[in-house]
Amino acid sequence: MTGRWRRFADLPIHRLIAVPLRLLIGIVFVYASLYKLAEPREFAISIAMYDMLPLELVNLMAITLPAIELVTGITVILGLWTRASAAAINGMLVMFIFAIGYVVWVRGQADFGCGCFSPAAEEAGAEMATGTLLRDVGYLAAGVYVMVLDDGAVGLDGLLRRWKGRRKVDEAHG
Repeated sequence: MTGRWRRFADLPIHRLIAVPLRLLIGIVFVYASLYKLAEPREFAISIAMYDMLPLELVNLMAITLPAIELVTGITVILGLWTRASAAAINGMLVMFIFAIGYVVWVRGQADFGCGCFSPAAEEAGAEMATGTLLRDVGYLAAGVYVMVLDDGAVGLDGLLRRWKGRRKVDEAHG
């Protein structure tokens, strides 16, 4: 990285911005995972309604995606593997944006909800629309900010770095 970029990235203001954004996307992903983990059958139906995956993969997606959402949500909240967790969240958001964009713009507005936070059938009154897409683009912007500018100093990453640094000093004097 160039010196100018490093100076910009190291500005303390980024911690004031990144930590709340990190908490926001983490909470959203943990919350989104809860119904999906509790009701994998209904979530599988939501996935199938998109008509984008072969039916053989729907159940696999319905089981694995919520677990990944939960783990990445928790780790980004804790500031553990901050940038990697944010990158995983961003990858999921790109996938969601693509799927919702396909339904909204290619197939026309769907008569089912996105299945993001509850079964698509329950969200049917809130059809997928550009607003759903823009919401996820906003989450992606927050996720990219965290991935690029949050070094995890305010979180477990920073705590582990400080702990390792103290251990090295103790070993050098020991």
